[in-house]
Amino acid sequence: MSVILMLLALLVLGTVLTTLAFYLCWYYDRRSFPEQAVLPGEEPLRPLSVVLGIVKEAAALTLLVASYPLRLIHDASPARTRHHGEVPVILVHGYGGNSANFLFMQWRLKWRGWSNVYSVSYTPPHINARKLSQQVVDHVQRILDATGAEKAHLICHSMGGPLTRYAMKNLGLDGKVDRVVTLGSPHYGSRIAALFPPLGAAAQLRYQSPFIRELATGEPCPGSARYFSIYSNMDNFVLPVSTAVLHGAEENINVPYLGHCALLYSTRVMDQVERCLLKPVPSAE
Repeated sequence: MSVILMLLALLVLGTVLTTLAFYLCWYYDRRSFPEQAVLPGEEPLRPLSVVLGIVKEAAALTLLVASYPLRLIHDASPARTRHHGEVPVILVHGYGGNSANFLFMQWRLKWRGWSNVYSVSYTPPHINARKLSQQVVDHVQRILDATGAEKAHLICHSMGGPLTRYAMKNLGLDGKVDRVVTLGSPHYGSRIAALFPPLGAAAQLRYQSPFIRELATGEPCPGSARYFSIYSNMDNFVLPVSTAVLHGAEENINVPYLGHCALLYSTRVMDQVERCLLKPVPSAE
């Protein structure tokens, strides 16, 4: 028992220190590049809300790390259809994550009546982002085949957003996706990526990297899908935070005072995700 308690204490200590370190980067970025830290319609930050946001992010990161091994069980589950022909909701994780990152959101979506909900994993994170994008395409096709549906909805956390946009633009995913909802995605890169080893996807997700500039060339929301971007002014992994604003998206939605990992567990985010999935097609007037 003492060993278990010690491991838990080390886990909490590690995630708290990591959260604080990334929020130091967030604070430095806001002070150094204030014009890039401005989000549309954002109000001045409230100190108490900022502190509570940091606490929530530390708790979310702890839960995320603790649930990481559950991927071994989750990925082994077959992609079977619950309601044949119903549009599936596919959850695409971010850099270094796995399908278990979405366990809470997956459960909440099913509880709210979405039957065909699937969370997928792509590996390894250090290879070329283009290859990871192909894995996303393969997962979508596999699930469409299993469900008999023509199109899917994609909910993408962090790097999952740029990977999906690349797949829509270059890998034939267009026509197979109805809606793309991104959560805290660095659509124009992140300075935080420079802290990771300069290999594969991490280097490609750096702020205004060649890969990011290539992705932004032409239509930022490629294909026929409807795009929605959900983000937060306190995202401590997407720096500057304005890079989460996707030009050309049907909606850009700021859910304030949430960190990068907390986006996955927030009821406010869940409400916005479901609203985006249910939003009627705009009338042509």
